[in-house]
Amino acid sequence: MHSEEDAASACAHATALIAAGRLAEAREVAETALEADGPEPALLLVVARAHMAEDEDDHDDAAERVFRRALGLFPDHVDLLAGYAELCLRSDALDRPGRHARGPVLLERLRELAPDSPQLLRATASTSVLATAVAKGPSAALVQRLDVLQALTAASPQAAEKDARRRAALAPYDRRLAVLDATLTALARPGRAPLRLLVRRRPEYLFLAQLTVAVLLLARHVLGPFPLWITCAVVVLLQLPLLALRLLLRGARARGGARASGASAAGPAPAEPPLPAVRPYTRRQLVLIGAGAALALSAFVTATVLTYLEDIAYPRYEEAAPYTFRGMTRTDMGDELDAAVASDPSGRGAAAFTYYYTGGSGDGSELAVTASTGDFHDTTAAMVYESDTLLSSTPGVGSLDDSWRADAGVYGGWMQCSRYVEYITGKHKAVCFWADKGSMGSVSFKASDMSHADVEGLARTTRQAMLLPASSDS
Repeated sequence: MHSEEDAASACAHATALIAAGRLAEAREVAETALEADGPEPALLLVVARAHMAEDEDDHDDAAERVFRRALGLFPDHVDLLAGYAELCLRSDALDRPGRHARGPVLLERLRELAPDSPQLLRATASTSVLATAVAKGPSAALVQRLDVLQALTAASPQAAEKDARRRAALAPYDRRLAVLDATLTALARPGRAPLRLLVRRRPEYLFLAQLTVAVLLLARHVLGPFPLWITCAVVVLLQLPLLALRLLLRGARARGGARASGASAAGPAPAEPPLPAVRPYTRRQLVLIGAGAALALSAFVTATVLTYLEDIAYPRYEEAAPYTFRGMTRTDMGDELDAAVASDPSGRGAAAFTYYYTGGSGDGSELAVTASTGDFHDTTAAMVYESDTLLSSTPGVGSLDDSWRADAGVYGGWMQCSRYVEYITGKHKAVCFWADKGSMGSVSFKASDMSHADVEGLARTTRQAMLLPASSDS
């Protein structure tokens, strides 16, 4: 039988291994001592806590088995009761209802045995979700980033790397030191000064990146529209340095963790890690990160609202068809079309007309124009550029000569023109369809010898003559 000093030494060694993150080795040390010295409550508690630190369901089940075995031998041991109460209170009430229900019972037993003990206070705090998160401590990634930030702030990259290598060599079992050594070695390589700067100025970079995105989102509505892919490309470019740093840190964590977990302990690990406790972000850094996120979110919401308002907005027009146009006289043909617009269930068509112009020089010139005005904010270019398909199926149209996309002119929108042979008369004619967010229509006319430019010009002139922008007070 070993002495009590041997059991206490094994317990201290296993506890230090838990602090260093070497949980499997901690359990092995404690279980070896239990086999040699017999049941010991402190060693059983270490085994259970080493399982709890894994934060996995299987290990939580193993920890419960250890606690139940230990309390069967030492039913009134305060530390064992407190540890088991913590495990039960932190368990999922839906996933492990029986275990979770045992927590309050254990707390009552603790109050009977040690009403003012720190063990009771710690176990009671386990009922708080926030306390559970705090008890788990910061993530390995956060510890790594803050350790590297502190090292690079205190010394040059080369000096910080040298110091980290020295300290890691003195404690090869310490995972935190090994990760810091691997990270500084990677960051100290030539050409990685931008990544080192990003480590030191990460909150400032995030703020500037979010500010840039916010400015780009709003600039599309202030300076004039430009392709959304430009904003998306800038976002991707701004993320690339962060992605490169994240991959470098992840690789260093893996290398450092593997190196430390594979090292053999020559003796008891120190009770405290040689690195200082992890410091949270300063208030200034938190304000920068929060302000940047709030700014980007506000800009996104504002840009979304503005985009929606711009999308549903449409230009207003007034019908202004002259009685005579280019020497031709107007004939109104719009009764049937007006009735159709009035019965439109969508209510988007505000007015419509069809006019037929004839006469002029007596050479048989003729022009027909049909238009409607209203809220057509969901109109797309495809509705106009596919009009040749509509034209080819229109009665009276014979052979279609050609179609092309035309310049819509000062009113904007889209225009498509076509030349064809009228089936009944055999005349060569042209038709141009146009649409924007506030109007749509077509104009057709005789075009036996007109070029594309002439056809487009007459279509634009007709459109501008028949429709005028509505005054703001109308």
